[in-house]
Amino acid sequence: MEPIAVNRITVTRELFAESHAAIFSKKRQKTLLYCGIVFLAFGLILLALQMRLPVASTLSFPTLLSGAIVIVWALTLQKTELRRKYNAFRRRNGDASERVVRCGRSSLTVETGSAQPVEIDYADIREHRETEHLCLLICANHTGVMLAKDGFETGSWQVLLDAIEKAKAEALEAMKLL
Repeated sequence: MEPIAVNRITVTRELFAESHAAIFSKKRQKTLLYCGIVFLAFGLILLALQMRLPVASTLSFPTLLSGAIVIVWALTLQKTELRRKYNAFRRRNGDASERVVRCGRSSLTVETGSAQPVEIDYADIREHRETEHLCLLICANHTGVMLAKDGFETGSWQVLLDAIEKAKAEALEAMKLL
C-alpha cells in the first residue's frame, strides 16, 4: 500500500536542541527552583535563630547548602539534560542521523538505516507539537518522532494529522464496543 506521507529528516545538533526545547518540562524546573528557594529561606531562618535555638546552628548550614545546590541544579537542568541526551544520541548515530518516516493509514514507520524500522500505531500518539523547523509526535511510551516541516516528499503535515485523528477515533470507538 502506498504511504499517505513520506518525510525525510537529517537530525543535526540544532534540530535536536530545538526538539528538546519543545518537550522540556518547565513545570519540573519551576518546582525544583521553588523547593530550592524554600530550603534556602528555611536555612536563613535557622541561621537567624541560632542564638535562641542551639539545634538551629547545626541545621542551618546543611539546609542553606542544600537549597543553594537545588537552585543551581534547577537553573542548569535544561542545558545539562540536553547535553546528556545529545551525547547519548551521538554515540548511537554519529553527528547527524538521517531518518525516513513513512506514514501509512494506521501507523508510521521510522527507518534509521542502522537498525530495524520502528513502527508506531497512530493510536499510541499522545500529542503533537510544532516548532520553527520541526513537527513532533509524542507517543504514549515516552518516545518521540521528529519530522522536518520542509522534509515532506509526499503528503503533508496536515494529511498526517488527519490520519492520526481518524485512527484515534476508530480506536476509541473499538474500545467502546468492548
